[in-house]
Amino acid sequence: MDADTLSETQRRSLDQLQVLTNGGDTEVAMSVLDSVDWDVQRAADIIFDQNPSAPLSVSRSNETPTTVESFDIDDSEQQGLLANNSGGRGFRRVPPQSSSPLAIVSRPLRLILTILALPFHFLRALFRLFRIPLPQLPMTLSGLTLYYRTPSAPRPELKTDPRSAAERWVRSLEEETGAISLARARSRTGDAASSSVGTNTSTLTSRPGKESSEDDSERVLPDFFLGSYEEFARACAKDSDARIGCVVLVSEEHDDVPEFKRSTLTDPTFVRLMHANNFLVWGGDIRDRDAWSASQKLQATTYPFVAFVALQPRRGGASRTTAPQATLTVLSRHQGPSIPSASAPTSAQTLVAHLNDQLLPRVEPFLTRLRSQAVERENLKALENAQRERERALRAEQDRAYEESQRKDKERIQARIAQDRQAAADAKRKEAESKAEQEESDRLAHEKSLWDAKRMSWRRWGRRSFLPREPRPGMAEPARGKTIRVGARMPDGKRGVRFFGENDSLTAVFAFVDALTIPEGKEFSTDLDPISPPDDAPLGEDGLTAAMYDAGKVGEDWWGFKLVLSYPRREITWESGKRIADVEGLKAGGQVIVETVDPFARTKAKGKGKDVGETNGEDDGYVTEESD
Repeated sequence: MDADTLSETQRRSLDQLQVLTNGGDTEVAMSVLDSVDWDVQRAADIIFDQNPSAPLSVSRSNETPTTVESFDIDDSEQQGLLANNSGGRGFRRVPPQSSSPLAIVSRPLRLILTILALPFHFLRALFRLFRIPLPQLPMTLSGLTLYYRTPSAPRPELKTDPRSAAERWVRSLEEETGAISLARARSRTGDAASSSVGTNTSTLTSRPGKESSEDDSERVLPDFFLGSYEEFARACAKDSDARIGCVVLVSEEHDDVPEFKRSTLTDPTFVRLMHANNFLVWGGDIRDRDAWSASQKLQATTYPFVAFVALQPRRGGASRTTAPQATLTVLSRHQGPSIPSASAPTSAQTLVAHLNDQLLPRVEPFLTRLRSQAVERENLKALENAQRERERALRAEQDRAYEESQRKDKERIQARIAQDRQAAADAKRKEAESKAEQEESDRLAHEKSLWDAKRMSWRRWGRRSFLPREPRPGMAEPARGKTIRVGARMPDGKRGVRFFGENDSLTAVFAFVDALTIPEGKEFSTDLDPISPPDDAPLGEDGLTAAMYDAGKVGEDWWGFKLVLSYPRREITWESGKRIADVEGLKAGGQVIVETVDPFARTKAKGKGKDVGETNGEDDGYVTEESD
């Protein structure tokens, strides 16, 4: 929790608590205040080890006439168990734990230190009033430095997410007991009843090495509810489910907890009894914040602790004419050791006997009635909705009949008006489309003219820069390698032949074909070709590549054509720096077919399945060096 996100009221409460405790850890103070709903007095009671205030109220939404405002304690059926008897079924009351010697010594000492610290509190208040920074003392003279954790009120881990804490606790319980949840155990055996597990119920997948075997298949755990204690209470208080809740609280500081986990929580009779009666089980270690808060609300003093809660009629809250409202009530509390199994308060045998003999016969009829009432309300609501739907359908039918009569009266007039409007709209649309097409055509023509001028500049410069000196046929130059002959057939039937070295760049072949598209005439003479690249581009193929990417046209879109080997048909893709000898089918020379590519609009020839300008692969009659 961040102090910057606190409201004004919460910030005042934090300041008051820090004044009472002479500063201290701000984060701990915020956590304690948050656990008591930002009540300064109750937070101070907890810090100074006094008796905490009454438990927080647990409320839920008033969606139905049944409301839940706070926990009632219903121990009327446990008086025989709490009293001393010789029948063996009862168990003794747990006396309140006496104060330890440290508490007896620390209380007067804390009072003396608090009196001595009053001048420092006064000075600190003055410094804060005038906004003068006051350095923190190495040792605060406050009762906060002397508070200690008692077994009845341990300091919780206040930064744990409730769901994460619940999942971690269930995983540790599985690892410690070697058992798995009942729902997952039944799913492995194909039991269809396991499909009724809720979305928040524990069905954690086992870790490697933790799969149950045939020997321990009977060791199962309840299907724990994975969520906060408040969510668990709201789920128990839902009328449509009306489930009995079982709260399991443990503390690792108590020696009776390990045996309770191994014997009671994994007892098949106890687990299956709760599963058969659709119990909602929630548990945790009081070292976690949510479990510690639940222990305070349920007034747990000894661990392990088991409590059963459910909706029950509010005492004295109903008159003769109104049905009693239901409130979430603590039905019974069981705390202490789990051995011996016959008489221990938290043993599986004691809890099973208590559930079968007392709790279920006393509670289940009322819960069944609540569920029946919820079903009746749902059915009544469905009937009301169906009646409203029928009335709505009848009104809609009447409205349709009236509208049909009105429609026939206006149909002819509306048809005429619609025709006139449609004709005007069509004329306007055609005019707009024609104008848009003309503008688009003009724009494309302008762009094409600019592009043609730009390409002509690059085409003539490429003829000068990228076409190397033509080697003599049959001669091999050391730098350029063996001489090869390349023929090109243009789309208009024109043919061109040129000799290259096998180590010449593939760009030279493309520049040769590109030069064949230059018109003839004095103004296009090779002597008039530019000696520097257009647009101040760098020299060489790097400048050509940069110009391609700047124009957004790379490869065949830049050249305006593509080169194809006739048989087998294979397209030659331009790559910067690639040698002719690296082109399969051209390294020994050959003939290429030039196919025109329109970078602005690649249209298909009508009635043909090939690009415009594509020609058949007829032989030009030249003999390559490879054939020689």
